[in-house]
Amino acid sequence: MSTVTMGFAVVDVETTGLFFSKDRVVEIAVVRLDEDAAVVDEFSTLINPRRDVGQTRIHGIAAADVVDAPTFEEAAALIWALLAGRVLVAHNVRFDFGMLDAEFGRCGVRLPPPPTMCTMALAGHYLHRLPARSLPACCDAAEIELSQHHSALADARAAAQLFRCFRAAHRQIPTSWRDDLEEAAVARWVPGPVVFASCQPVTRETQTYRRANARAPLADLVHSLPRGRVTELEPYLGMLDRALEDRLLDDVEVKALSGLAAEHGVTREGAMNAHREYLRHLAAAAWTDRSVSDAERSDLLVVASLLDVPAEEALAILEAERTRAGDPLIEPGSALHVDDRVVFTGDMTMGRSEIEALARAAGLTVMRSVSAKTALVVAADPHSQSGKARAAREHGVRLVTEQVFLHLREHVLPAAATATG
Repeated sequence: MSTVTMGFAVVDVETTGLFFSKDRVVEIAVVRLDEDAAVVDEFSTLINPRRDVGQTRIHGIAAADVVDAPTFEEAAALIWALLAGRVLVAHNVRFDFGMLDAEFGRCGVRLPPPPTMCTMALAGHYLHRLPARSLPACCDAAEIELSQHHSALADARAAAQLFRCFRAAHRQIPTSWRDDLEEAAVARWVPGPVVFASCQPVTRETQTYRRANARAPLADLVHSLPRGRVTELEPYLGMLDRALEDRLLDDVEVKALSGLAAEHGVTREGAMNAHREYLRHLAAAAWTDRSVSDAERSDLLVVASLLDVPAEEALAILEAERTRAGDPLIEPGSALHVDDRVVFTGDMTMGRSEIEALARAAGLTVMRSVSAKTALVVAADPHSQSGKARAAREHGVRLVTEQVFLHLREHVLPAAATATG
């Protein structure tokens, strides 16, 4: 007869929001402890929610981070196995349990009601003179380091250390804790989720390494061009502007740029000059109001990385353009017109009501849904998987970033004339 290993599973989830019924998990971490609260093992992965990731400024997870992460359904069997037979522990366990139960429910199973323990509720008994019961406040009172709050693994580790601190206050495990462990060990965790192909976790560290070592999309294009004198660059520069509106360069766009470069005899030197010229236009536009925001500086660096221009050079271009009048590169045909319909999706740098007010002040019509008549969809993150972003791609609607929209709104043209028969 097999014996069940008793212990605790300390869980933390990062989510798109706070509602069990509609929000999704975007990251999960599980730190498993033995019955004496010693760490046995730990697990974490980002989760692709198949929708917008929510407030990136809180949890630090961008849409690009979860594109190749497993969905909860794909990771469900593995997560289930990590939790089975253990007491579920979390800081505000009601929330984490509720989110997990909702996610498992979408997989066709329900999380069994194992005993749960809440480090937030326990904190009042073990930690004195707490100003608050938030995880940072409890960690501070217990002298536990919390270096990256709202990272699932960092928070789960911190909650596990808190729990271990509480266990250390007793010479022997409390009777109520022992009862919970025994109850969890005999709980029925069947049937479990359907097992898919082996789940490959994707962590924040994995994505940070990937970004740091990613090759610029245009690096190979530039190096494949012949050396020689600079040629006419306007057609290449114009296509570059259109391709970079969403701050992404896919294989189709790179191929089109490559074909255009070959057609117009663009050289390696010419392409790099075009890339620097594009950054100069972007920098000059950023200085239009005599100041450069953190968002504008970040946007410039994103574009520089796509163009294979070193960050130091991009920042030098930004500083050099301090005195130049703003001259954003807006190709004929790409400008917006009064009454054009625009849709916003995602957690913008500025408040949603504020950016929508700017759009209306420019004569644009703000819509809540995307259709074939939509002129523009503004996405907080170009990798967004929100319903609006997906609809924009399906309808072939222009999808741009917040910073591109802010440049476009300064040059809105009169309403386009309607053709009559």
